[in-house]
Amino acid sequence: MLIPFPSLPSLKGRCPFRLGTTSYILPDAIVPNVRFTGPFVDELELVLFESRFADNLPTPKVIEELHGLAREYDLSYNVHLPTDVFLGHPDAGMRRQACDTILRFYGRTLPLRPTLYVLHPPEDTRHVHTSVWQDNLRSSLAYLLERGMERNLLGIENIAYPFLWIYPLIRELNLRICLDVGHLLVQQEELRTYIEAYGEEIAMLHLHGAAGKKDHRSLQEIPSHDWHIISNFLINYRGGVSLEVFSREDLTTSLERMSALLPLPKDDRIDESGRPALIGSGTAAGNPVRRA
Repeated sequence: MLIPFPSLPSLKGRCPFRLGTTSYILPDAIVPNVRFTGPFVDELELVLFESRFADNLPTPKVIEELHGLAREYDLSYNVHLPTDVFLGHPDAGMRRQACDTILRFYGRTLPLRPTLYVLHPPEDTRHVHTSVWQDNLRSSLAYLLERGMERNLLGIENIAYPFLWIYPLIRELNLRICLDVGHLLVQQEELRTYIEAYGEEIAMLHLHGAAGKKDHRSLQEIPSHDWHIISNFLINYRGGVSLEVFSREDLTTSLERMSALLPLPKDDRIDESGRPALIGSGTAAGNPVRRA
C-alpha cells in the first residue's frame, strides 16, 4: 500500500516578497511540476539549464499551457537560462552561437512575462587571461541587449569564480543581481559581506542549503548564524526568492523553515507594501535599509 506524500505547506501570498521554487520538484516535465507546486507558492523558476537537449526549450504549446496555469494558480515565472553556453569563449563564433541560443530561449518564454531571466556565464579562462574573458563576456552581453533583451530583466548570478570578476560588468551594463546563497555557502564565503555590499541591487535570491560541497539542499542545512542574516535581510526585501531545490522532501522542509518566519495565517498584519509582514518586521537587529 502506497503512503501518500503529505501536502506541502502553503505559503502563497504570505510573504512580503515573491516566494517560489523550481520547475523540477517532481522527476517530470515542466507542466506537471507547475500543477504540483502552483497552489503553494507565488512564482516558479523555469529551469532550462541544458540547451543541448531539444526538449528543454518549451514548445509553443507548453508556453500556452504555462500561461493558462499562471492564471489558474495566480503565478508568475522567472527563467533560468541555459548554463551550457559560453558567452566568454575565446572563439567569436562560439560566442555568437551562445548568444543565439540565449536569445532563442528568451524569445520563446517572453510571452510568459517573466519577472527575471537568470544567467550565470560559466568561467572560460583556462586558455585566456581573466581580463580577456571579461572583454569577451562584455561583448556578448552587449550583443544580447542590442538584440532586444531588456536589461532590467537580466539578472547575473554568482557561481564558482569570484563575484568581483563579473560585478563591474553588471554595473557597467546596468544589469540585475541574482544572489545565490547556496553557492556562497559551498565556497565558505561570508554571507553578511555580500548582503551588505549588494543587498540594494538584488533582484532575485536563490535560497538553498549546502552540506560540504553539495548544494541545492533543504534550507534546514543552512547554519543558524547564516539563517539569522538571511531572515533579517528578508524583512525589508521585496524582490523574488526561489527555493532552489529539486525534490519534494527538500521543498517540504524548506517551506517549513520559511513558514517559521511568518505570522500564523489568522494574523492579518499588513505592511506598507500591502503584503503580509514577517515576524519581527521593523524590530530585528541588523535590519537593512528599507527599500523605496
